[in-house]
Amino acid sequence: MEDFSRGGYLLDKDYIQVDNSHLNLFRKVPFYYENREGGCAIYKPVGVTLSEMRIRERMHPKRLYIKRKNKIEAIQEVQNGYNREIKRCLKENDLIKVRNMVQSIVQTTLEEPVTGSLEGVSTTVNILVREVTNNREVVKVLFDLTSKDFTTTKHSVNVMALALGYAEYVNLEKHKKKVLGISALLHDVGKTRINSDLLKAARKLTENEFHEMKKHTTKGFNILSTCRFGNSQIKTTALEHHEKLDGSGYPGQKTDISEFAQIVAIIDCYEALTNDERVYRKAVDPLGALRTIRTEIVDAGKFSRSIFKNFARSLLNIYSPK
Repeated sequence: MEDFSRGGYLLDKDYIQVDNSHLNLFRKVPFYYENREGGCAIYKPVGVTLSEMRIRERMHPKRLYIKRKNKIEAIQEVQNGYNREIKRCLKENDLIKVRNMVQSIVQTTLEEPVTGSLEGVSTTVNILVREVTNNREVVKVLFDLTSKDFTTTKHSVNVMALALGYAEYVNLEKHKKKVLGISALLHDVGKTRINSDLLKAARKLTENEFHEMKKHTTKGFNILSTCRFGNSQIKTTALEHHEKLDGSGYPGQKTDISEFAQIVAIIDCYEALTNDERVYRKAVDPLGALRTIRTEIVDAGKFSRSIFKNFARSLLNIYSPK
């Protein structure tokens, strides 16, 4: 969803344009269109979808809007709609569509990362936890290795996918699998409060810029502290996933780090090395990434050796022939 604007100025601060790819996911949220007088009039009432209003003939206005006050409810409808589609595509084993829809849910959720929207990813993770137990191909396809398109959304989905593969390999209880999956998916939610120019910078950050970037851990903790997840490890993982066992990490230079934060830290590092192509650094192949993590981080006492070994073995479990 994007701001409803025209001619370089905000036409009406109370309305938001609906993403065209989401148009048919709404039933509970009404739609509005711009009338000839420059105001907004209702187009789709509550209780009906656009498909029921002949969307296939494209007889609706080019741009449709929702009221800003309905944004959280709209995000929840998008999440519910995509979750229904994910279930359907899993039954049909269309895993590419599953990956695309998971990325769409996360992207939509991170547009408004507050209580009421963030909790919605719990259902998505729960669906995937059930599926991963029966089909490890899900993890392989969810992990989108492009080496060209580094975004917080794609990175978060990749880290979640590998975390679910890890959880399956070490045979975590189902509830813990779900908590680890959510923790991994939302570990970087604080980056939504960081200047986007820093996130997109195709160069090494200055010392001051890196100091600002490091604030995403505390910002993420603060965001998740307002949510009703019912498990403190989710917000703790956001806070601690850049801590190191030798106390050299941030933001608190802690040495007593929660287990899920340690798991996500290793996966986060691996994903960045293999999938984050930058002007000043090439992406590394999987074996090279594992070698770098072991020799430069694990052997230096910064990451848990046992968690690292289990993660490496979980990758073999995912990619080895059945």
